[in-house]
Amino acid sequence: MSTRRRVLTLVATLATLTGCTIVPASGNPPTASEEERGGDILSQTYVRILASPPRPDATAVEIVRGFQTAMASFDDPQRKIARQYLTGAAAAEWQPWAAATRVCDCRFADDLPEEDAEKFIVSFKGRQVGTLEAGGRYRAASEGTLDEAFTLVRVNGEWRISEAPQGLILLRTDLTRAYAPVEIYFPNPSFNGLVADRVRVPIDPSRGLPESLIRTLLRGPTGPLAGAVENVFPKGTELNGIEIEGDTLYVDFSSPIAQLRDSPDRIKAMKAQLAWSLGADRVGGRYIEILVNGEAFPGGGMRFKPTEYPTYNPSVITGDAAGYFVREGRMFRAAGKDEEQPAAVLGAAGQPTRPFNHIAVSAEGRDQVAALMSDETGVWVTQMVAGSPWQRWINAQGSLTSPSWDREGEVWAVESAGGKSQVWHAANANHQSPVPAPELADSTVSAFRVARDGVRVAVVADHGAGPTVQIGSIVRGQTYRVGALETLVPAEEGQRVVDVAWKDATTLLVLTEKNGSQQTLAAYPIMDGDEKTAIEVPKRLSYITSTDSRILASDDNGAITVWDGKKWTTLVDGGSNFPAYPLG
Repeated sequence: MSTRRRVLTLVATLATLTGCTIVPASGNPPTASEEERGGDILSQTYVRILASPPRPDATAVEIVRGFQTAMASFDDPQRKIARQYLTGAAAAEWQPWAAATRVCDCRFADDLPEEDAEKFIVSFKGRQVGTLEAGGRYRAASEGTLDEAFTLVRVNGEWRISEAPQGLILLRTDLTRAYAPVEIYFPNPSFNGLVADRVRVPIDPSRGLPESLIRTLLRGPTGPLAGAVENVFPKGTELNGIEIEGDTLYVDFSSPIAQLRDSPDRIKAMKAQLAWSLGADRVGGRYIEILVNGEAFPGGGMRFKPTEYPTYNPSVITGDAAGYFVREGRMFRAAGKDEEQPAAVLGAAGQPTRPFNHIAVSAEGRDQVAALMSDETGVWVTQMVAGSPWQRWINAQGSLTSPSWDREGEVWAVESAGGKSQVWHAANANHQSPVPAPELADSTVSAFRVARDGVRVAVVADHGAGPTVQIGSIVRGQTYRVGALETLVPAEEGQRVVDVAWKDATTLLVLTEKNGSQQTLAAYPIMDGDEKTAIEVPKRLSYITSTDSRILASDDNGAITVWDGKKWTTLVDGGSNFPAYPLG
């Protein structure tokens, strides 16, 4: 079956694979119905917007409303119908993609022109809630207004728009109705793990979501991930189409993809990229088979199950990972389900021979601990193996952030002194390197946490106006660089950022304190501007660490507590501090 030529498309099967509600776009914006997504990405219900040209008797307000509605119609990708609401000159000048698409909660003014008026201006005002960038990356706007005006004139007795803002303007309901938020995945530079990138994919009825998703994947990563991750698909690879037959989803690419034939690491990463992007739970238990121009992939075909690539998980660890903390100059492993008491770890970290603090634990299997010493400068590392000594991996004289491990076994820290900062990383005791980070050079950095995917970083930095939480990325190559910083939590008067911790690959926990007393702990989605989720804080906390399902924290009294998603439970009554999960 896989060796014969296929014409792969979803168009012929859309009637059976998808359901849609058709909403015509007229002078008044349609009422948006909630998009219904089933567990199978090939059988979704969605609202389809059919743009319609202006009515001959349309009022000025109906014209601008119809124009705005036509902007959201993906049955009209060139926005030909939207241009019919414009005068000839305005239609030639209007560029729908001249800038990032603005998303707002706005309304048109209801003023009416004089009966004999030949020109009229309709205002469009409200709160801008975000922008949709090229490639589908959505950025929420914490605050902002949108204030635009549409100038209309009469053309042969009918109202037309003679001046319109450049770019697309969508209502929040348009975004919900016309775009599907999906996570696509790209390999890290070592091809041993994936990094998530959330985008908004246009719901194109002629293609279906899976095809739109894969085409988006082929275009590469967006925003700060550009340059920090790999896209395994060779340049020039195009999607010919997709088809379902029996228990297999066939994905047909153009010939450049065959260049991967002699690159087993890249092939494995590419399969993981597709498996995670399409989603094993949504493919419905089907196999995925890669074709090249309708034929089997060279060398015997390429057929695989989406569930075969758990080791590429961007979050790396789960809630089952062991937690650690420091007590009386020794490092302990927190008691597990079958353990009654915490146990001291093996090696130098489990011995009270040298005072240390601010621990970080490497990925499971490497069993390394990094820490700051109370009586020495720099970052010191030891293994949780009997007889293992402390070794200084990073030798820096200024104030250092808590160390942080990446999934490649490298340790990171930032040195700050006199309002200047320098990022350091080390792979062993003999290989310490400075890392350029121009956006942090003139700031004081108090926390630097590498995400478990090894690419993103969370930084607490004061650039002169108070501490902010920023998300950036690590670009790896012959030289490293940290950059593309974007603010997640802005500076506020009286606010101190107590600690930050990665919950999973795309969620950061931020513990803040206002005016020296009130504490707030919240989970921030870092990719799409979704609302933060507050988490109860029963006591004043000092440090936090997390997995995808549990938070380990120390309070001001030295107690170690754990949050299981519903309640806090005390693990150690007092005298302890510096909790840590692997890669946390």
